[in-house]
Amino acid sequence: MTLKETADLLINRIGYRDDKTVTGFVLNASNLLTESGRYFQSEHSAVTLQNIRDCQSVAKISAADFNSYLEVLKHQCVVQVLSDTFERDTIDDNLLTYYPRAFDNAISLRMVIVVAELIMTSTRSNKIERLSNEFVGKLNYDVFRDAPNKFAIRGANYNYTLGVATRYGFEIESIRRRFGTQRNQLKTITKGQVINPIYDEL
Repeated sequence: MTLKETADLLINRIGYRDDKTVTGFVLNASNLLTESGRYFQSEHSAVTLQNIRDCQSVAKISAADFNSYLEVLKHQCVVQVLSDTFERDTIDDNLLTYYPRAFDNAISLRMVIVVAELIMTSTRSNKIERLSNEFVGKLNYDVFRDAPNKFAIRGANYNYTLGVATRYGFEIESIRRRFGTQRNQLKTITKGQVINPIYDEL
């Protein structure tokens, strides 16, 4: 199947929890759907509906448009994961049949990176008032800190001493090894592009 067909199958693996951080806002059925039982908000405390809404570019975004924005963020994350993983344009039709959870960690981590970039690059005044410089600095550390020397660290929790972007990179490499996929050169994946996805086509 093509990568687009793969993205269509992965788009609902992880959903958004109705975290009640945006008063009066109701997630639509598509955003609530989670085939894996996992939610984006579970990966990092910065991923909340309020943070996403406040740091996207439309100041008075409607509920319908915000739901659309959230859907496109999901799509953006899935497409980026597949792009970072596969050099070819098609993959085995049975891949997701045998390994339905193979991409879940990478998609979830990618969303943390996207939301962190939204927060750190937002120029909205309400973001500046609500999120302190200390919070933004800690978020930057959590997501983009350098990986420690893994040989100097012992214990099962080693993975959680890494920055989110480094963990994302390790997840991509793990998927490549599982499916025998090698790229000629690893992309720079610690910082992606922040876009205004509400106006971009899926």
